Amino acid sequence: MKKSEIKYKENFLEYIPVRNIEWDKDEKERVYLIKEKSKKKFMRKIIWFFNKSQVFKIHLDELGTSVWLLIDGKRTIYEIIQEMKKNHEGKLDQAEQRVSNFFILLRKNKFVEFLLAQDKK
Repeated sequence: MKKSEIKYKENFLEYIPVRNIEWDKDEKERVYLIKEKSKKKFMRKIIWFFNKSQVFKIHLDELGTSVWLLIDGKRTIYEIIQEMKKNHEGKLDQAEQRVSNFFILLRKNKFVEFLLAQDKK
């Protein structure tokens, strides 16, 4: 287990996720995250020269979209899990584990930041 995972493992469900990346919805109302391919000016010029898109679009599935839309900077991870259980009854086995793993992945890729509930303004 990495040190970065140990830091928030104990009180993980008390964290409030805050979005840290641009996003939009596609024609099916599914969320996709928009990430720059490079922040370096030189690399952006090369990408532009080859007439390629400057961004990656990371498409979320139905459950990922539902979780993403519940992130409002006010709800804790625990509250989001409870909402997912209500909204996806029967579809979401092991909700806590799946949603927790999704948040760990989002945090690792810097798509969300975590605040402690007590830091909420």
